[in-house]
Amino acid sequence: MRPLKLHTKTTLLASAITLAVLVTVLLTVSARVVNLVREDQKELAELQAANLADHISAMPNPRDVDAMARAANLVKGARPNIVSVRIWERSGGVFMERAAAAGSLPAVEIPDETKEALRGGLPYKITSSRPSSSNESLYRVFAPVNDQGRVSGAVEVIERLDDTPSIARRFVRSAVWIAAAAIVLITVLTYLLFRYLIYQPIERLLAAMSRARSGELTVEVQARTPDELGNLSLDFNSMIGQIREMTDEREAQQRLLQERIKEATIELQERNLQLEDANLELWRTTRLMTQLERLAAAGQTAAQFAHEVGTPLNIISGHVQLLRAGSNVDSGLANERLTTITEQIERIERIVRQMLDRTRSETLQLSPLDLNSLLQRTFYTAAPLLEERGVRLNSQLSADIPLIAGDADRLQQVFINLINNSLDAMPDGGELLVSTEVEPDPDAKDNNLVVLTFSDNGCGMTNEIRAHIFDPMYTTKKPGRGTGIGLVVVKQVISEHNGRVDVVSEPRRGSRFRLKFPALREDT
Repeated sequence: MRPLKLHTKTTLLASAITLAVLVTVLLTVSARVVNLVREDQKELAELQAANLADHISAMPNPRDVDAMARAANLVKGARPNIVSVRIWERSGGVFMERAAAAGSLPAVEIPDETKEALRGGLPYKITSSRPSSSNESLYRVFAPVNDQGRVSGAVEVIERLDDTPSIARRFVRSAVWIAAAAIVLITVLTYLLFRYLIYQPIERLLAAMSRARSGELTVEVQARTPDELGNLSLDFNSMIGQIREMTDEREAQQRLLQERIKEATIELQERNLQLEDANLELWRTTRLMTQLERLAAAGQTAAQFAHEVGTPLNIISGHVQLLRAGSNVDSGLANERLTTITEQIERIERIVRQMLDRTRSETLQLSPLDLNSLLQRTFYTAAPLLEERGVRLNSQLSADIPLIAGDADRLQQVFINLINNSLDAMPDGGELLVSTEVEPDPDAKDNNLVVLTFSDNGCGMTNEIRAHIFDPMYTTKKPGRGTGIGLVVVKQVISEHNGRVDVVSEPRRGSRFRLKFPALREDT
């Protein structure tokens, strides 16, 4: 199906809007006209009832029934919408039918509220009600008949009100022709005006755009009217002029660019020769850097070796001094200290073997491990160092922590490194708090974490220092006291156990290291 053109769409839209407005106006006016017509019919019914009541009131007593019937027939025949005229006579407190116009509707008892109004004796008091709730188009009017200032009866007039459709048809029939003529006239004029004022300028503009797209940049559109379309044509001419200037400038730049490319090609050939010489020099430098890196790695390995071996040697030295200091020491305690010395010597042997095996990948030996038991052994091992430095150990180990998958020797190395750091942070003594607890694992909802905390009240660290504590060879200790390897080993070992380390520290308020290990599940 071929799409409609813009002026056709606009004409149809304008016609639809006009039709909708006319229909809305006709419906609104029709409703108002219906109300006015029905109000006029009610007023005429009330007026005729009042006039007939005055006429009967003027008749001499006794009133002639035939005369009243003739008067009722005259009123009923005066207008076709009057369907019933009836004269009621009051006898005591009761209203009885006395006469009625021919063809009137069957008599219906006067409503009680209407009787009360009629008995009140108000002159020309008119009350109305519907004779039947099933027929809302009938309008019932009562007017009092007076006899020497006393209400002696009443006149009833029933008017059939025109229904809304019949009134609307009479009114709309003539209005429809006017609306149809208006719609046709508006449609034709809109179509012609839109085609002349809008569509033809747009066609000229589209044709110019098509020629410009094909490469004819000298095209221009004549602006015939100083309206929006005229301004659009002027803007199009200005845009085409700018494009033409930019095209000429681009061609000039292309010619210049080609010349520059030729020059750059020659220069690039020279640079390639220089680059070959630089690559040769870079290869030589790379070989030298590789040798230096190997030397640096060897130095780092030596520093780590010194750090790892130094800790057991300090422990051995402490226990030996205690053995020398107490000549009368219990033989059982002496044996324990000798056992500790033996364990540390064996640990030195393992460290040496590990250092010799650095070229091979090290496999961690993980097994179910009770952190509390390992910590108790570590506390006994480090007791001489703590006592020598005047540091009080406070342990708060939770009794119901689950097992973890760990390597006892590697983890003991971590604990001793952390204890040594705390001792260095408290040169004048202090308190070291070691605690264990269990908390939910945020990454695994069905598992828990075993949390081990080392807290001291030493000198603490600034944010800048704390950001570098896990960097290799970084240390703030005095020369000969630290190698910058201990915390690197701590982080490496904790990572090997699928754990993590959180550090909180403030200057002069101590440091706190929280080690978190995934707990072994019961099924594991």
